[in-house]
Amino acid sequence: MNSSFNFRVGLLLVAFVEGFLSMGFQLVANRLLAPHFGSSLYVWAFLISTFLLAFSSGAFLGGWISSKIKDNVKPAITVAVVGSVAFLFTALFGRYLLQTLEPEIDSLILGLAIFCPLLFFIPVLSLSCLLPVLTQLNTQHFNAGLSAGLIWGISTIGNVAGVMLTVFFLIPQFATSNLLYLWSLLAIVCFVWFIAVATQSAKTQASNRALTNAQAAH
Repeated sequence: MNSSFNFRVGLLLVAFVEGFLSMGFQLVANRLLAPHFGSSLYVWAFLISTFLLAFSSGAFLGGWISSKIKDNVKPAITVAVVGSVAFLFTALFGRYLLQTLEPEIDSLILGLAIFCPLLFFIPVLSLSCLLPVLTQLNTQHFNAGLSAGLIWGISTIGNVAGVMLTVFFLIPQFATSNLLYLWSLLAIVCFVWFIAVATQSAKTQASNRALTNAQAAH
């Protein structure tokens, strides 16, 4: 009973952190772009569109992974590794790439079309992959509708927390480069936590199948 409760709490915490990171990252991304492109409606249009496309693509990919998670956690591990590397890439090289390449691009639209996907699409897509998988794992304890409602609802609360804390505390207190490192660290923690939850679920289901097969044999 206690193990089951801890598992459910773990799922919801991962969903909350995913929501916090994905929406807060949009504000940090704007801070990274602002010295080079400003903060006009054009910048926000490309930034929001990039994040929405990443959310959508992540939902599709995460849905596919959720169909495999019962028997194989390797796709989940792959997403976690790619996501961690992508966040680190943006933190380590984002400012350098902007400083080096942006002056060579005359068009604002072209620059945004290059840098928004390059720096932000993969990290956000990787985070978004988690929600369908978490929803699938949560169906061990709730029906599909309630599971989806809990995971997406908690993630949205995380979105709100990410926006408010980033705007009113993190951005005024920390340099953009430090915020990018913080996001990378938190994303890695989130991904590792996600793998741990997925692995625990896979082991539990394998144990249950083995027990069912043993009982059927008798």
